[in-house]
Amino acid sequence: MLAVDIGGTSVKTALWRNNGLFCKQHFDTPATWSELLTKLDAVKDESTAAQGARVTGIAVSLPGSVDTVTGTITGTSAVHYLNAFPVRQSMADYFRLPVSLQNDANCAALAESWLGNASDVASTVLMIVGTGIGGAIVNNQQLVTSHDNFAGEFGYMEMTAEGDTLSELASPVKMAQHYGQATQQPEITGREVFERADKGDFQAQRYVNRLYHWLSVAAYNLIVGLNPDRLLIGGGLSAREAVIAEIRHRVSAMQERHSAQAIQTEIEPCKYLNDANLIGAVRQFEQEQDVAH
Repeated sequence: MLAVDIGGTSVKTALWRNNGLFCKQHFDTPATWSELLTKLDAVKDESTAAQGARVTGIAVSLPGSVDTVTGTITGTSAVHYLNAFPVRQSMADYFRLPVSLQNDANCAALAESWLGNASDVASTVLMIVGTGIGGAIVNNQQLVTSHDNFAGEFGYMEMTAEGDTLSELASPVKMAQHYGQATQQPEITGREVFERADKGDFQAQRYVNRLYHWLSVAAYNLIVGLNPDRLLIGGGLSAREAVIAEIRHRVSAMQERHSAQAIQTEIEPCKYLNDANLIGAVRQFEQEQDVAH
């Protein structure tokens, strides 16, 4: 099977064989749909030749609210030409293979509940911290879907009286933008802000503290509202052990402050970082094939 993770800036691919990913590649996200298909066709041929394998299906992870029944994106995607476009049908016609689609955050949830840090619990909430804040909900090892395909879009939650959303307040990208504006350094990255905070930069510490605050508030609200067995935090940020420890500490303080100490939800990082969407896309494909047969 060919697994594909379409992102706003890059596309990752891999072959799935014997419960593992092989021939992993990545390339810049093409400007048009036709260019994307052409590039994927070349990757498929190259990968199968290298592995001596035959592709029997294509599993796709992509940004946006995905309607898995119609095979379209119903919301707004970071890749503009995917919006309201028959992605699955077009790809299936081009490759003459079965194709599955799933939202990228949902793919991460499927990966974690299948083979990752949520495989041993029944209910999990994922909060994926990236350019914005995405998420997903898993109950009884099944992805929770919704009427408008918006379940888990935690980044849209309004957090302040001024109307600021969680994505605006708790994204490392936004944090870097705000720090850059305050210090006249527009090119600085979130990683660099964290590094400066670690070295004692007061301004950097101020913005990192703000990010910690809003991520912790969101985590607390999700925990008391949904009470999952485990809350997983994903995205590049979750690789920093100090981030998870700080969120745990702050959420624990909120639980004590609001007499919610009885809640035993665990807060952990996701197991998979770069490969989560590819693995979850494979899981989505396999589940759809199981239903079909």
